[in-house]
Amino acid sequence: MLDRSDLIDGLRDVVSRLRERGEPCGIRIVGGAALSLRYFERRTTEDIDAKIHPSDATFAVAEAIARERGWPNDWLNDNASQFVPIVRDEWEPLYDDGRIGVWVASAPMLLAMKLRASRPGRDDDDIAKLLVICGIGDLASAERHFEEFYPGEVLSDRALVVLGVILGEGLPARPDEPELPLLG
Repeated sequence: MLDRSDLIDGLRDVVSRLRERGEPCGIRIVGGAALSLRYFERRTTEDIDAKIHPSDATFAVAEAIARERGWPNDWLNDNASQFVPIVRDEWEPLYDDGRIGVWVASAPMLLAMKLRASRPGRDDDDIAKLLVICGIGDLASAERHFEEFYPGEVLSDRALVVLGVILGEGLPARPDEPELPLLG
């Protein structure tokens, strides 16, 4: 499991090594790692899910870092890239030197993605905090928000149950944003 400092150290190493090799790269982070890096303190995560382009050199560097640190080889992966909304993808920069860039998904986009996944017991806390950050406090607004990112889709029954529980219990206080990580 990786905590926020592990994520930052790993990404800092990736950026540094790609820069040394003269390799361009764009890393667009989603999921729990994006939440931890930009929006709020959270539990550890297993990996960094991202859209990565070009990916060959980046994965080679990430695998070398994994061996050195005793991390899983897929600590930086593109497994979730298929779930990124096509219609409305929004990113916030963490680092960009013109050749290498690291961005995280916007809070609204992460909320839509978390609602789509709606893994009970796993996404509930993240969804609750993202609802607060995005200023959404009722089911109809959550449904409209989801449809902006995934037109033609509706919230799953699982998502409706998760939202019902969260809204029924009341939204949490707005979480404190962590300091932006220095990656370069």
